[in-house]
Amino acid sequence: MNPNPRRLRRPWLAATTAALVGAVVFTGSPAMAHPGHEHDPAADAAAVDWSNYEKVLLTKNVGEPIDLAVLPDKRVLHTARNGDLRVTDPSTGVTRITNTLPVYANSEDGLQTVAIDPDFAENGWVYLVYAPRDADGDGVADTPVGNAPNSLPAGADESYWDQWVGVNRLARFQWDGNALDLASEQVILDVEVQRGQCCHVGADIDWDGDGNLYLSTGDNTPASTPGANGFAPNNDAPGMNPGFDSRRGAGNTNDLRGKILRIDVQEDGSYTIPEGNLFAPGTANTRPEIFIMGVRNPFRIDVDAETNSISWGDYGPDATAATAATAGRGPMGLVEWNVASLDEPHNAGWPYFTGNNFAYNDWDYATSTPGAFFDAANLVNDSRWNTGLSSLPAPRPATVYYGDNPGDQPWNELVNFGTGSGQGPMGGPVYHYDAANPSQTKFPEYWSGKAFMGEFSQDYIAAFTVDWNTFGVTKIEDFLPNTALSSAGQPIHDNPMDIEFGPDGSMYVLDYGDGFFRANPDAGLYRIDYAEGNKAPQARFTATPNSSSGAPLTAQFDASTSTDPDGDPLTYEWDVDGNGSFEHTGATISHTYTELGAYTARLRVTDDSGKFTLTSRVISVGNQAPVVTVDYPLAGSFFDWGQAIPFKVSTNDAEDGTATTCTRVAWTYGLGHDEHAHPESTGTGCTGAWRTDPNSPEHGAGANLYAAVVVNYTDNGANGLPAAAGEAAFRLNPKLQQAEYAQRQGVVVYADETASAGNAIRGLGTGDYLRYDPVSFSGISGAVVRANGGGELQLRWGSATAAPFATVAIPGGAGWKDVPVSFTAPTGTGQLFVTSASELAVDSITMVGNGVGDVTAPTVAHTLAPAAPTGVGGVFNVPVRFAVQAADNGALSTVQYSTNAGQTWTNLAANQQYGVTFNQNGTYNLQYRATDTGGNVSTVGSVAFTIDLDAPNEPTVDSTTLVTLGSPRASYGDSTDVVVAVTGAGGTPTGEVVLTSAGTEVGRGTLGADGKATIALAADLPVGTHTLVATYGADEVFKTSSGTARLTVSQTKSIVSGEVAPNPVKPNVAAKATIHVASTTGIVPTGDVTVKVLKSTSTVATLTGTLDASGDVVITLPKLAVGSYQVQATYDGSAGVAKNSATFALSVRQ
Repeated sequence: MNPNPRRLRRPWLAATTAALVGAVVFTGSPAMAHPGHEHDPAADAAAVDWSNYEKVLLTKNVGEPIDLAVLPDKRVLHTARNGDLRVTDPSTGVTRITNTLPVYANSEDGLQTVAIDPDFAENGWVYLVYAPRDADGDGVADTPVGNAPNSLPAGADESYWDQWVGVNRLARFQWDGNALDLASEQVILDVEVQRGQCCHVGADIDWDGDGNLYLSTGDNTPASTPGANGFAPNNDAPGMNPGFDSRRGAGNTNDLRGKILRIDVQEDGSYTIPEGNLFAPGTANTRPEIFIMGVRNPFRIDVDAETNSISWGDYGPDATAATAATAGRGPMGLVEWNVASLDEPHNAGWPYFTGNNFAYNDWDYATSTPGAFFDAANLVNDSRWNTGLSSLPAPRPATVYYGDNPGDQPWNELVNFGTGSGQGPMGGPVYHYDAANPSQTKFPEYWSGKAFMGEFSQDYIAAFTVDWNTFGVTKIEDFLPNTALSSAGQPIHDNPMDIEFGPDGSMYVLDYGDGFFRANPDAGLYRIDYAEGNKAPQARFTATPNSSSGAPLTAQFDASTSTDPDGDPLTYEWDVDGNGSFEHTGATISHTYTELGAYTARLRVTDDSGKFTLTSRVISVGNQAPVVTVDYPLAGSFFDWGQAIPFKVSTNDAEDGTATTCTRVAWTYGLGHDEHAHPESTGTGCTGAWRTDPNSPEHGAGANLYAAVVVNYTDNGANGLPAAAGEAAFRLNPKLQQAEYAQRQGVVVYADETASAGNAIRGLGTGDYLRYDPVSFSGISGAVVRANGGGELQLRWGSATAAPFATVAIPGGAGWKDVPVSFTAPTGTGQLFVTSASELAVDSITMVGNGVGDVTAPTVAHTLAPAAPTGVGGVFNVPVRFAVQAADNGALSTVQYSTNAGQTWTNLAANQQYGVTFNQNGTYNLQYRATDTGGNVSTVGSVAFTIDLDAPNEPTVDSTTLVTLGSPRASYGDSTDVVVAVTGAGGTPTGEVVLTSAGTEVGRGTLGADGKATIALAADLPVGTHTLVATYGADEVFKTSSGTARLTVSQTKSIVSGEVAPNPVKPNVAAKATIHVASTTGIVPTGDVTVKVLKSTSTVATLTGTLDASGDVVITLPKLAVGSYQVQATYDGSAGVAKNSATFALSVRQ
C-alpha cells in the first residue's frame, strides 16, 4: 500500500508539488477551499453532490489485481497474483509489465502488496510481499504443487506436514525509473506459513510518522475447516492438517500469522524492534514484532500519522444468524472494521471472539462436543499446535462490525449501501485535505479526517467519521454510490480491492471484478477525481483484428463506443504504433503494420472543453489471436429469465492448435438493454452455465432486454511475441420478443395500452417485414403470435422473400389474438423475418419449447477411500474419505451430503474435490446430492459404512454367494422367497446378507448354521425385471462377496364385482353402484374405477371414483329415465394390477 503523501519527507513533497504545477492536468476547475471556515454548507453540499465526481478508467490491463501504489509522478504500480508487477502511466494511457516474480500461487498465495518507501524520492525503494517458490534459493520448489490433504495419510506422522511449510516474504527492491532491479532485493522478513490450504494471507504494509513499517498477516486457516460449520476454525483433532487450527497462528504469541507486525527497517534490510509493541524483546514464547495479534485476514491496513491511528478491515466466518441461534457454538459470521491508537498494541480476539467480544465455544473437534465459551478475562490457548504463551492478553472489541442483514449489527448502513451479498471489508486511507496542493482534482475539505473503506463483496466505498480522541465511529457515509455512477454513465465500483489517495488528492481504486483467482474482464484501475462541471470522456476502442501470424496486418480501429458523461462532441486521436505521436484522427481508422512486432496503439478522446482521457492496447503482428468458438448455445438461442444456460467453448489458434487451456477461457455474462449491457457475472472454463436473473424484466416495463455474453481466450504467444487474446461476443434472446424491438421495414410503432409492453406495430403488409437477428431455434418447437387484423402471417428464414417455414392464420375481429403455431425450425443461427400481406398489427412473438435453458439435473456418484472396508465385519479400521463425483451439462451450484436422512445438508468444497474425511468410530449413513445453477437437483445417492478404528484387519478367505429363487417369475402381490447361500473354503461363513434391486435394499437376512438365509421379498415389489443382488458382508474369516438372480414380476389380474341398488329403481331416485376390486394374489388394488351408464350403444353418463383401502368404491348414478340400462364398471388398473371390468343390468321403472 502506498503511504499518503502527508507522511513522506518534505523533499518528496516539494518534488511532487513542482511536478503537479508543471504537469498537464486533464481536469476542470479546482474545488474551492475556504480557509478558516469549517462546515461551510455550500462546500459540504458540493462535496456530497455525486455529479461533481468522475471515475476515470486508467487501464483494464491489470491481470488478477491485488494492490496498487501511486508514484510521485502519478504513475501507478499495481500487482497481479501471478507475479506480474505493472506500471500504468495515466499521462500516456500505457500499461506495461515491468517485472515478473516467480511465485507460489496456490489458492490466495502469490504476489501481494506493493508499496513505496516514505523516502522513495531519495532512496527509490519499492516493497513487495510475495510467496517465493524457492525461498532458500537452492533451485528446488519449497513446497508441493496443489492442495495438502485434510488428514495424515495412513502410516505418516506429524513430520509429514513439514513439506508444506513455506514463507510469505517481505522484501524491497530498487526502482530504476522503469522497472525493479530484482538483483537489488533485500529480504526483510519471512513469515512462515502452512501451504496447500486456502486461505487468508493478509500481506499489506504501511508506515507511521517515525518510519516504522507495519505488515499485516492472515491466520493461514481455511474457512472450510472440517467441523467448523461457519464458526471459529480451531480444529486440532489428532491426524488433522495443522492448517485447520487458527489458534496455532492468530492465537499464538510466538507466531507471526494472524497479526499486524511493527518493525523498524534498517539501511541493510535488517530490522529492529521499536518500543511499545505487544511483547517486549526477550519475553519468553513471544515474537517481539507483534503489534496486534488475534486478526483473521487484515487484507488492507492503513497507518495514519496525523491521527496517530491504524485501521484495518477483517474478515469473519460464515455462520448465519439462524445457525448461530441453534448451534450453541458462538456468534454468526461477522466482519469488522477496526481503528486503534498507535499507542495501543492489543489482542483483537480472533479466533476466540468476534464483533463486540462475542465469544466462541471451545468446541472439541475430535469428539464434536461443546466446551465452555471462551472467557475474555481468562483467555487460554490450549491448542496442541500452540508454541506461545498459554495465557493471552484480553481481547479488544471491534470498532465496527456487521453481518448479513439489517439488524445483525449496530450500523445497518454497512449492509444497506451495497447490492451484493456477503461481506468483504477492505481497509482504506484517511484523507487529509491540503489547501496548498495545486491539484485541481483533490477531494474537498469535507472528507478531511474521514477514513475510507472499500466493501469488496457489496461493491461500495464507505467513509467513516471517527472521533480521533476516542477512536469511535460517529457517522458512516456511502461514498459515490454505484447508482450515481451508473446513472452518469461511469464505471461502477466492482469488488474494490485497494484504495489509495495519490499526491494529487484523487482517489485511486483497483477493482478486482467479479469472480476469483483470475484476470477478470471487469477488473480495472481507476482514478476518482473531484470535478465540478464538465466531465472527462470515457475512452474505449476496438481493433479488428488485433493480431496476426505475420506481416502485413491491416487493423480497423473503432472508438465509437467511447462516451462522454455530458454528451459533448468528441474528437479522436490515434497513436497506432506507440511512437508517441498522434498521427491519425477520427472515430474509426484503418492502419497497416508492415513489420513483425508488438505495437502499443493509443487512443486519446477529447471533449469540446479540452478534457481528455487515454487508453491503449497491444497489437501483435506475428502471433495471431486465437479463434474462440462457443459450441453451444448458438448465438440467438432462446431462454426464460431465471434459467441457467449451459455452454461449451473451444478454441483454434494458428500457432497453438486446438488444444485449449480452459483456465484461460474467461467469460462475462451481462444483461443487454437496447445497445448496451450491464455485466452481471463472470467466470472461467470451457464449460459451465450462465445464470440469468429472474428479476431482469424488472429493468422496466417494455424494456428491450437480452443476454449479452463475451468469451475471451489468451494463447501461449509465438515468435517471441507476447500472448494474444481472441474473443466471441454474442447475444441470447428471451422467449418473449416484442414486435416493436425488431428491425423493421414499412411498419409503424404505436402506443397501445392493451399490448403486452405498451407498444406494438401496425401496417405489416406487402413488402414489409420484422427482422429478428440473431436467432437460433435450438430447443424451440413453435411460437405464439400475438396479433390482430385478420389475415395470414408468415415466418421466413434468412430473407423476407424466402419460402415460409411456417404460416399463421390470424383471426379477424377486435382485440389481440394469441395464435399458436408449430413448426420444424431451421437450424443454425440466422435471421427470422416476419411478413404478411394483410396489413396486420403485431404485438409480440413468444417462442415455445425449452430453448437452451438448463433443465437437466446433475448426476452424482461417490467414492470412498479406502474403496473397500479394511476391518473385520465389513468395517473400516482407518479414517474414511468420502467424496462425491458430480457432473452437469452446465455448472454446479452446490454438492452436499447429509448424515441425518436429509434433515440438514452440508456443502462440500470444490477445492477439496467435494470430499470430507470421517475419522471417528461409528456408523455413517450418508446421503448426497448436487444442485446446478439452474436449480436442477440430482437424484439423492446414499452410502453407508462403519468405522471401528479398533477392529482387526479384513478377512483373507474368499467367499461365494449364490442366489436361488423358487421361480424366476412372480405376479405382483405374490410372496416370493429368496434363498441366499454363502460358501467358503475351510468353513461356513456367518453374518448377514443384504438383498438389493437397482441399488435399493429389498431385504436382508442372517446366515444360518448351513450358511444359508431365506429372505421374503415384499409383496408389492414393482412390476418389471429385477436383478437381485445379494451381498455378504464378511466375517472374521471370509471376505465379502455377492451373487445375483433375475426375477420378473408381472401384473396380477384384477377381479371386479359389485351391485347396483336399488334395482329396479324409480326415475326420480339415484341408484348407487357399489364396486369391489380384488386381485388374484390377494393384494388390494389401488386407483380409480370408471363407471359408464349405457343405454343400447349410447353412453348416458361416465363417472369416476377412487378405491378405498379395502378396494371398495361407491358411485352414485344420475337419475335416469324409464328404461333398461347397462352399468359398466371398469377398474383402470395400476402399475401392479391389470385393468378389468364388469357389467351390471339396471332397470328404471315407474
